[in-house]
Amino acid sequence: MRRLLLVEDETALREAYIMILSSEPYILDTAVNGQEALKYCQKNEYDLILLDLMMPVLSGVGFLEKFSAYSNFSGTKVILLSNLSSGADLVRAMKYGVRRNILKAEVSPKQLLSIVRYELER
Repeated sequence: MRRLLLVEDETALREAYIMILSSEPYILDTAVNGQEALKYCQKNEYDLILLDLMMPVLSGVGFLEKFSAYSNFSGTKVILLSNLSSGADLVRAMKYGVRRNILKAEVSPKQLLSIVRYELER
């Protein structure tokens, strides 16, 4: 069974993503910031991380920097969830092998599920 980590600080979006992702046979963990996500990653290995870029406490880029210090991302795919189509943070994040950047405002939870399925099959 595939294991996913959803890292999203916006409550409404997080709940919508949880609802749609829970319709699949995934083991789904959720975190509200990068610091909490790191704690999950120290205990579990994930097939896919859906990572918000802009969060309090520890941003998506901060998470990627710390996560890469003890993991080589070998079996973990990362998809960014952001409202940025460009910028320094996005460029920095892509250096860690992020699979893609999804603009939250342009993708419905149902479309996100299709993207997750696709990435897990690749």
